[in-house]
Amino acid sequence: MLVLATGCMAVFAWADPVWPVPGGIPASFDDVSEIVQPTASGEVESALFGCVRTNGRRFHEGIDLAPMLPRKRGEATDPVTALHDGIVRHISNVSGNSSYGRYVVLEHTGLDLVIYSLYSHLASVDSSLAVGQAVRAGSVLGIMGRSAGGYTIPRERAHLHLEIGLRLSDRFGDWYRQQSFETPNKHGNFNGMNLTGWDPMDYFRSYASGEVSSPLDYISSIPPAVMLHVRTRRIPDFVNRYPELVLDGCEPADQEGWEVILSGWGLPVSIKPLSGGSLRGVPGEGDISVIGMDRQELDTYGCRRLVSERSGKVTLGTEGKRVLELLFMPSPGAS
Repeated sequence: MLVLATGCMAVFAWADPVWPVPGGIPASFDDVSEIVQPTASGEVESALFGCVRTNGRRFHEGIDLAPMLPRKRGEATDPVTALHDGIVRHISNVSGNSSYGRYVVLEHTGLDLVIYSLYSHLASVDSSLAVGQAVRAGSVLGIMGRSAGGYTIPRERAHLHLEIGLRLSDRFGDWYRQQSFETPNKHGNFNGMNLTGWDPMDYFRSYASGEVSSPLDYISSIPPAVMLHVRTRRIPDFVNRYPELVLDGCEPADQEGWEVILSGWGLPVSIKPLSGGSLRGVPGEGDISVIGMDRQELDTYGCRRLVSERSGKVTLGTEGKRVLELLFMPSPGAS
């Protein structure tokens, strides 16, 4: 972080993210066909963020970057590097333990908002890397590859799957055990399902164009799609982890619920404490109501099923329920 002195004021400027593979940040984001790795469909969009898989029915929560360096015996050789200065929070070295294959999660605390980056399908993780270790932007984390659990990525489609975003809950393991999943959670709070992100390509583009200068700037630029009211006195650990996203609301003594605003794909962009008198459509403890929505944003990410509408009534959809369940898991030690 650089501190620039301007008269009597100090202005904080955070370093731009570092492109995580060789070749450097694209000169133009208008055509990224040469730097991304599509699925077997060959469609460039399938490597991008959003409802881009299975004819728009399946969500891809990251971008897939292609190898840039010469291959060795047909395998990718590109080093994968850290976006920002950070701390290694998770290393999954066993390919079969996740659909991500071998992957690394970094926590970036030196910015105006704590964010996470996830680097997956690695051929190998750098042997010097350890959980809890501090790394600098541009440090090598591993080698790009095609590792994955449960299926085989062909050599010709080796890539880096990159995600950037926020962590929803400190109690992901408790939530996971309440579901009917057939496989155990071997990644604690750094399971990909607990990391809700945004479009990495747009994140880089926004920095490069000068539209944003920090993660908080970027989140502020994301259009809101759904406003929810939740009746509960419970304080999500998300609030303590991301105070920068908490809007001014009622006094703590008056708090009986929350206003939660989500992006079209389910990223919490703000949360605000509400008094009982300000809550709408939530008569009982734990009730959730959809107060407002942007249909265009929701249609753009329709595969995400954030809300459901039947007979004129709008309720939470599959993804909306998952996000809210994780946000409002009881804090450790709470009843």
